[in-house]
Amino acid sequence: MKVLFIGFKDLVHPWYDDFLEALGTAHSVKLYNPNSSLLPQFQGVDVVVDQGGWGTREMIDAAVSSSAKLWQVIGTGLDHLDVSYIIGKKLPLANTPGIFSGVALAEHVIFFMLYFAKNFEVSSQNIRSGVFYHPMNDELHGKTLGLVGFGGSAKELAKRAWLLGMRILAMDVVELPRDLQSEYHLDFFGSPKDLDKLLTESDYLSVHIPLTPNTQSLIGRECFSRMKPTAVFINVARGEIVDEPALIEALKTGKIRGAGLDVFAQEPLNPKHPLLYMENVIATPHLAGATRGTSRRRGKAAADNIFRVEQGLQPLYLVTSAE
Repeated sequence: MKVLFIGFKDLVHPWYDDFLEALGTAHSVKLYNPNSSLLPQFQGVDVVVDQGGWGTREMIDAAVSSSAKLWQVIGTGLDHLDVSYIIGKKLPLANTPGIFSGVALAEHVIFFMLYFAKNFEVSSQNIRSGVFYHPMNDELHGKTLGLVGFGGSAKELAKRAWLLGMRILAMDVVELPRDLQSEYHLDFFGSPKDLDKLLTESDYLSVHIPLTPNTQSLIGRECFSRMKPTAVFINVARGEIVDEPALIEALKTGKIRGAGLDVFAQEPLNPKHPLLYMENVIATPHLAGATRGTSRRRGKAAADNIFRVEQGLQPLYLVTSAE
C-alpha cells in the first residue's frame, strides 16, 4: 500500500519516525513536501496520515481522486479539519483519541496543580531574595478535582488524583456505568446539566472536552463567578472552550486563585498577551500531550489502522460526525 504522511510545520519528528517504526517496511511511505506540487504527491495513495489534522480541502479532494481508503489523523482534536467535508466525500476518517495522549495530559494537569499547591512562584522569588521557610504550602490530599469531560485523559487523571487522596467529581455527555464510576473512585458523576456542582465544589477544575460548536466559550464569566475564589482553573483541551477575556477578568479581580493553561484561543500566543504577565497563571505552549510516549502510541494506532485497511477490515476510531 502507498501511504502519504502530511507532517505539521517543523514538528514532523519524532511523530513521523515513530509511525515509520510501527509500520515497518511492508508499505511505501512518502513524506508530503509542501513546496512541491500537490496532486502528483497524492497520485495512487491508499492512506493519508495527517499529523495534527491540518489537511486542506484541496488535499482531501486529491485523496478522494486517488481513491484513498482512509484519512488517518495522528491527533485527538479535529477542530482544524473540515470533518463534514471529508464525511460528505465518503472518505473514511479516523483519529487517535484521548486514550493515546491521556497519560501525558494527566501528568501535565498534576504538574499544574502542584505548581499552585506548592506555591512555586512565591517560593522561587523567596529563595532568590534570601527568604527561607515561607510560604506555607498546601496539599492535594483532601482537595476536590472537577473534571469537565471524562474521556481518555480525564480517566488517566482520575486514577492518579485518587492516589494523591483527592476527591473527584466528573461530568460528561456520555453516561458512565456505576461499576466504572466506582473503578475510577468518582465521588460524583453527572451530565452537562451538573456543571454548576463542579464549579461550586472544585478546588481544581480541569477541562477535558473537544472543541465543538456546543462547547465553544462554554466556560465563561458566569462560570468563573460560581467558582471558589481559592479555585484553580486548568485547560489542556482547547483554548476556545473558554471565554478568554472572562478568564482574564476573573484572574485580575480574584474571582479565582489562578489558572494553568496549555491551550489558547489564538496560537501561537502573542508574546505580549496579558496571560503571560500574570503571577497567578502558569502557561505552557500547547505541549501537554507531546511526549515520546504519546508519539509512539499514536504512531502504532495509525499503523494498526493501515494494517486493518490492508486486510479489508474497518479502521478503528472512525469519526462519523462533525459534532
